[in-house]
Amino acid sequence: MASILPSMADSVSLGMECPACHEPWLRPSSLAGRYRCVNCLHRFELRSVCPDCGEHGTIVRMTNSENVSCNICGGSMLVEV
Repeated sequence: MASILPSMADSVSLGMECPACHEPWLRPSSLAGRYRCVNCLHRFELRSVCPDCGEHGTIVRMTNSENVSCNICGGSMLVEV
């Protein structure tokens, strides 16, 4: 008999994916626009210019801290520091 409850893996979000290790452990740090992976300990900075396509974008941090992708090409706006 199939379960009518959603599986726990489908309903739990562990966080943003780290660009270095691709695990869902990227967390905002105490500095605005800075992130750190608690799995691999790499640090990242949110840039206003996309490293992939070079398009300038406005950084909006207050409404959604998980908005770190380029609006034009969809690439990551995070750069390792």
